[in-house]
Amino acid sequence: MRKIILSAVIVSLLTSGCSAFAPKTQMVNAACSEADATLQVNGGMTYRGQAQIEARRDRVFSYACLKQGYYPAQKSVSYSISPSGIADFVGSMLFIIPIIGIFTPGAWDLDETDVTINMVRY
Repeated sequence: MRKIILSAVIVSLLTSGCSAFAPKTQMVNAACSEADATLQVNGGMTYRGQAQIEARRDRVFSYACLKQGYYPAQKSVSYSISPSGIADFVGSMLFIIPIIGIFTPGAWDLDETDVTINMVRY
């Protein structure tokens, strides 16, 4: 009986919090439908037309496309729990330690990683 308990504890320690070992960021390809438009990411950095950006997995990613003669266009991408986050949640019902992984960015995934926004002329 001791061997079973010890084995269960060792396995839970080795596999717990697997989300904690996942990367904090995720690559996102963002683009405006007009190649020469200004792409503004998260209200700060600007790019010309398109960009490949590392975005945090546990934050809303937003961007805006701006160009003379077009309405400003913007979009936000939310996040949801990842498969490893689900595994941590289920694992925490058996052993308390995997709950640590749920509080890390690796427990989440952005809902979209290839984002294009269409711009409309006025």
